Amino acid sequence: MSPWKVLPLVAAIALVACGGDSGGSSGGSSSNSATPNQPSDPGGEAGDDGEGGGDGSASGNPPAALRFIVIGDSGSGSEGQYAVGEAIAEVCDRKDEFVDDMAFPGCDLVVGLGDNIYESGVTSVDDPQFEDKFEKPFEPVQLPFYMVLGNHDNTGYVGGDGAGNARGMFQVDYTYFDGKLSNRWNMPDRYYQHSAGTTTLGGRPLVDFFALDSNPIAGGFADPDIAYAYHTYGIDQRNWAVNAIGSSNAVFKIAMAHHPYLSNGTHGNAGNYDGVPSEILPVLAGERWKAFMEEAVCDQTDFFLAGHDHDLQVLEAVPACGRTEFVVSGAAGKTRSIDDPERNAARFQQGDEYGFFWVKATEADPDTMAPATLCLEAYTVKPGTEGLGVVASGSDTLTPSYTHCFEKQPMAMIAPSNDFSGQALGGYALPLPLPEGFDADFTGPLKELRETLLAGFTQAGSHLPEEQRQVFDQMLAGTDILFNALDAATAAILSGDSGEIEQALQAVLAASEQLEAIDTEALPAPFDQLGGAFASLADGFGNAGVAPGEGSTVDDIAFIAGPLVALARNLNNILDGIEEQVPGEVPVLAGLTSVLSTVSLGLANTLEQLVMLDTSATGEQLVGTVHATLESLVTDVLWLNQIPGAGDYATLPGDALSSTLLTVVREVTEQLDERVLGPLGPLLDLLSPITNLLAGLFDRF
Repeated sequence: MSPWKVLPLVAAIALVACGGDSGGSSGGSSSNSATPNQPSDPGGEAGDDGEGGGDGSASGNPPAALRFIVIGDSGSGSEGQYAVGEAIAEVCDRKDEFVDDMAFPGCDLVVGLGDNIYESGVTSVDDPQFEDKFEKPFEPVQLPFYMVLGNHDNTGYVGGDGAGNARGMFQVDYTYFDGKLSNRWNMPDRYYQHSAGTTTLGGRPLVDFFALDSNPIAGGFADPDIAYAYHTYGIDQRNWAVNAIGSSNAVFKIAMAHHPYLSNGTHGNAGNYDGVPSEILPVLAGERWKAFMEEAVCDQTDFFLAGHDHDLQVLEAVPACGRTEFVVSGAAGKTRSIDDPERNAARFQQGDEYGFFWVKATEADPDTMAPATLCLEAYTVKPGTEGLGVVASGSDTLTPSYTHCFEKQPMAMIAPSNDFSGQALGGYALPLPLPEGFDADFTGPLKELRETLLAGFTQAGSHLPEEQRQVFDQMLAGTDILFNALDAATAAILSGDSGEIEQALQAVLAASEQLEAIDTEALPAPFDQLGGAFASLADGFGNAGVAPGEGSTVDDIAFIAGPLVALARNLNNILDGIEEQVPGEVPVLAGLTSVLSTVSLGLANTLEQLVMLDTSATGEQLVGTVHATLESLVTDVLWLNQIPGAGDYATLPGDALSSTLLTVVREVTEQLDERVLGPLGPLLDLLSPITNLLAGLFDRF
């Protein structure tokens, strides 16, 4: 059998673990593919494509600069929103700059951070709310607005539930609507990249904005439309963000979304939104958004801008997110108090006031050796007062509430995370309830390896057609449960705990039930035969002719190991049926099928070697079996480039990933060597309860 048929696309994990940047951070390689959400700007107004920066054609120009306004949670149509619109115009007018005979506008653009139309978004592209809650209140601000979506923009049932993401598409469509009242609104896609300003030297973008759609990930209420599910839409956006941010060569990279990563406001920090403990309700708590941020944004961008809390905050960078600094601007249409001013270290925070930020990004000056800087000013707005709170009474002097300049910082090179793409798939990944005695959250010494495999295949499977992706997700869930069993068996060997043997056996049953329920007919040949192999696994229990608990311990382990070995053989037969010329999705399916085969066979052999300790004087064979199984998975990674169609995944550095996996293998093997090759008493004690255990586990067969 050709090696590529059984040594698959496990190296897709490298998209998560080894994105190409030094230090393992995702998305820093120049080999990243073009980003799909980087359209030409539809607004076409002054300020697009080079706002605020020189083109480098004239010597002696001042350093390029970009000036922009940051607003959020604006679309109330309230007196406060109208006042904010007037105040922005006042600030921009007074920020005009003149250098010699060159004039520079005080503002080049506005970024809007979601909840653009309260309370429930719009219901059509010509909804009058666009006029009442955007066009009229912001009429004084004749600048392009670059918007992202918030939870209120995606209402499904009750205003702000975020459960109707299809509604948000009307705001995307308004960008292209011939009947809109101005060309200021820009939301070319739900998530997109916008480059603004050009450096005087080298012609680089001065600022790249990465507009993210946090709602399907951070929203606490599930959208019934599978198109916006975590493991479809969420993973696709994660892939885009990693590639887009990693391939950007802008001086400043700024990500922006509605939901914050950190906030001292009412909603709070991602992972603990609204005081919800992540251990109990992780989705409502924003745990997935926290994981997305730490995987795709943290340390990769200089700043992260968010709204959601109706206040103004400038928060300090935190070690978990590297160099990334945080701004919350959600007071352009509503106000709210600061909930917990001590929750995060804050440079500035202001509640109970309308307001916005003015920001100026400036490139480095080689003449003065001044570094690139980003300076911001916070303005609080007081409707109905002279000067609106932003201009001193009786003068033209601006009165910012806070001013601070940040110097461009290098990446902190924080350790990469795969907590987002490595999370449980959800959706249709688990077709059946799990058996009562099976602990789906069990982790042992193979935890890191399991999470890396799951993350990699979740990433790789995101490219499959939807009908195949459903089957792929279900297969991946079953594979992870079998890996759970191997992890539990390895833990039992190390600890001598019979409870971990029970977990391993329960996991085998759980995996067989999950796999048996999968309909694989929609997969391309020969993978349409997988369903038969999975059914054979479940049917194989008991075919040895000895009921569980009635024979010896060896008979009982064979009761489980035999069907696992048969499954591995059947899967290898299916892989043998792959033709030399294969459709593009086959490498991903071949990868998962091969890993499932490797784990099945390794688990069967591990259980068999464990039983053989009854008559063996050494545990060397047992250690060797576990070690060989783990090394097989590493070998699969190394052979990535020999799989037909693997060229589509040219950014996957299999060698680098294999080095990471080999480190895990070595650590586990060293533990086995140290503990198992000593006294075997604890291991032998494991065997006595197996017969009675199996009798209870398999009474359904």
